[in-house]
Amino acid sequence: MEIYLLTGIAVVTLLGKTASAGDSLLPQVAGNVTLPQDEQAHLAMFMNVLASKYTSRCLRALVGDAGYWVGHWDHAHVIINPDYSQARNTVDYMNENTEKVTTYSCVTYMMTDIPRPRLLASITDLSKKQMTRYFLAYLNNVQQAHKFLLDDRLKNEEHVAALVKLRNNKKEEWSWQVLTRQLLHPSGSPEVHVANMWSQAQGLRERGELFPEQMKNFYGTKLQGVTLDFRPFTDYEKFPGTRVVRPKPSLDVFILDVIADNLNFTYELVMPEDGLWGYINDDNAESVWTLPAATTATLSASSPPRVVHNHPGSSSSGLLAVWLLAAASVGVAVVMYYIIFRAQATLGTPPVSASRAFMYIFGSFLSQALFVIPWLSAGQVLLSFWFIYALLLTTYYKTSLTAALAVPSAPPTIDTLDQLIRSNLEYGMIDAKGSEYQLFSSSNVPLYQEMFKHMNYYSSAESMNLVAEGKYAYIYFKSNLETIVTTQYTSMNGETDLHVAYEEFFPGGYGWAFPKGAPYRRTFDDVMWRCVQGGLIAKWMKDLHYIYLEEAMEQKTPEDREAERQVALNKGGDSRVVLDLNHLQGPFLALLLGSSAGIFFLLVELVVDRVFGS
Repeated sequence: MEIYLLTGIAVVTLLGKTASAGDSLLPQVAGNVTLPQDEQAHLAMFMNVLASKYTSRCLRALVGDAGYWVGHWDHAHVIINPDYSQARNTVDYMNENTEKVTTYSCVTYMMTDIPRPRLLASITDLSKKQMTRYFLAYLNNVQQAHKFLLDDRLKNEEHVAALVKLRNNKKEEWSWQVLTRQLLHPSGSPEVHVANMWSQAQGLRERGELFPEQMKNFYGTKLQGVTLDFRPFTDYEKFPGTRVVRPKPSLDVFILDVIADNLNFTYELVMPEDGLWGYINDDNAESVWTLPAATTATLSASSPPRVVHNHPGSSSSGLLAVWLLAAASVGVAVVMYYIIFRAQATLGTPPVSASRAFMYIFGSFLSQALFVIPWLSAGQVLLSFWFIYALLLTTYYKTSLTAALAVPSAPPTIDTLDQLIRSNLEYGMIDAKGSEYQLFSSSNVPLYQEMFKHMNYYSSAESMNLVAEGKYAYIYFKSNLETIVTTQYTSMNGETDLHVAYEEFFPGGYGWAFPKGAPYRRTFDDVMWRCVQGGLIAKWMKDLHYIYLEEAMEQKTPEDREAERQVALNKGGDSRVVLDLNHLQGPFLALLLGSSAGIFFLLVELVVDRVFGS
């Protein structure tokens, strides 16, 4: 058996093996080739018994002479005449249009005659398999049954049984024997054995499961994986003169170790001969495999692409809505205050002009004393709530402003593609032009189309260097970006100047692919999903970050480590902060702004006085 890991995708193929079975252990068989009519009915009845017992929910496809059943059918069925010239077209149509042909999820091929090689190849074509397949085939003798069961075209079919008619010379009785084979066996080769017996006198005698689960034990079979170095998914150590590599801690290696332990196989990893993930397009872009979900075994832990950058996003000096709401509240309070005093004036109280009403209310909003308070209860209630509102709003604002002026906050980061395209940053992706290139180049989304026009292409190392300089945003897969930032751009005290954006914009997946219909895909898939559901994938990703960070620290010189250690101690050892001009720049800027405004209005007053004069 071999596994091919291409583009982070595992392709598994089962190698055909042939071994002679112990013929001496099997009973003597009849040598006749053509069954008498009554025995044809017995064969049809026996096949129906097996199909009803083991594959009762499957569509039945008869390959052979329908006369064996004499028209007595009690189940949905299809008849395929192996001598008919269009039989292959019929089978191909069934395989390619399963949903149109039937609602069944499995099919049982009941072969009274073994089809010709080309028809058998069409029936067992894995590339067109859409239903689970079971095979019940009649053979003339044990030797033919062995040859059929070990046929190379059936090497990836898990559920195959051969029916042989036996004769007991002592009792002069006929019976039927069911042979099946174990694809994976401790001997290293498929093993043929007797599964069931049937006779008129004793009926069906079971010796074991007719269609057991065969892919839960590989009996030490060695698998081979082909992959490239792609942290954190695959990582290995190369050796000169060979494509074989030594696996190092990585996500795929962890998963393979668990699957190998559960399914009892060993494996080795090798590099691809051409050193490529996929193939080169006409525009020199390297295309990786993109498989639909129906053809893949599992989709594992890859995350969608994100953006990494070292540049602040655009910030706003204030929220316009807050200022408008505060101004509106002052205006409403002035109107209410003026109306209340107009009402008091009718009762003999001196009125308040509109300008004075504005000055009184605006002054109280800025925590100044209110010189004239209405004596009406309605006015006093209004002003009491107005004072509470003004106190809370101005207090919140003053404390926030003080904190902002004393310790300027970091500007917001770029977390979406919309923010990125509105910024002054250049951006790009890896020059290999993989799946992310296909996304932007073929998308109908206006944002993607606009970004694609200005996209840059550099190697991953060049892109990260530009990001570190603060003038570039790198679009790449999230898991890989987090690994690179953690291992190469994070100091000993855990600080980094790079930011990985939060938005995930590409619903891509990373997975292992198996040949369509491969019998072992299901067991691989079961073990992997147990890893996902058990939280092992998330745990391994965290473990890998620590492992890679330790490796990065070990590669640094003693001088670099000591310098980073001193920086960490200086930052963490003294919690006192000395305020400098950077912290207090806000008050000085406010003073400069106020002085400039005062001088400006002074000049305006002088000009107005000279022009209009008294």
